[in-house]
Amino acid sequence: MNTHQHLPLNDNTDYGLCFVCGPRNPWGLKLKFERDGLRVKSSFLAHEAYQGFPGLLHGGIITALLDEVMSRVSLILENRWTMTVKIETQFRKPVHIGSQVTMFGEIDEANKRMPRVKGKLLLADGSVAATALGSFVYVPSTQLSQLASGYPELAASWMK
Repeated sequence: MNTHQHLPLNDNTDYGLCFVCGPRNPWGLKLKFERDGLRVKSSFLAHEAYQGFPGLLHGGIITALLDEVMSRVSLILENRWTMTVKIETQFRKPVHIGSQVTMFGEIDEANKRMPRVKGKLLLADGSVAATALGSFVYVPSTQLSQLASGYPELAASWMK
């Protein structure tokens, strides 16, 4: 793997179908990520299509938002892709439909085999709506190549 060129945080390739971050998924959340020091940051406007209880963002969507921002931490720290092994989400406040939220992911515990990452989802007033702790495993380059099969731009961009 070429560690001199950083892997991109966002997918602008011929794939783009991830439910959370894919720009080409018509039902997706279309998150965009940015580096914030040693953290990864994203934001999301809670749309009514993703509600659970009336007027509230579904907890599964909140977990997906946190999972995706946490999974990107390895890209800025290790320049390597990871997949989620375990995630635990704690819901602290409801997220109302129409609310803008901001998510952060950062390393909790570095581990060569399975890094642990923490995440938080903040409401517009800065209060914490949810936190998460996840364990991630590095994805071997052979598996990344198999996953990118059929998507030459994805392979060229993300499988360095």
